[in-house]
Amino acid sequence: MPVPTPLDVVTRALQPASGLGATFRARYQQGIRRSPMTPHTRLVALTLASLASDIGEIPADAQPGLAGLASATGLRIGQVAVQLRVLESRGWLTGRGTRHERAVFQLALPLYVRSRQLD
Repeated sequence: MPVPTPLDVVTRALQPASGLGATFRARYQQGIRRSPMTPHTRLVALTLASLASDIGEIPADAQPGLAGLASATGLRIGQVAVQLRVLESRGWLTGRGTRHERAVFQLALPLYVRSRQLD
């Protein structure tokens, strides 16, 4: 069995969680609440969680974009963009698209949260 490289470990840690089923969103919200993130980052994450299904997918018709998140959170568009980058870099959010306004977001759980038992 080959020894994993640091890149393999990081890639695996940032992959969206699968197999959690209906407990995914609850686990995501609990993980966000217990995280050491700033209040603005938590606010954006929990707002996205409120739009997601139980398995962490945000339907196409519910994708908020920057303006929608700014309106829902009371933050400025620039602040929302920064918080989205923080969530993506820490493995809490995946997005397809080059710009946040057009991105399709999906919630994700970092590996350290997936492996931890939350109550």
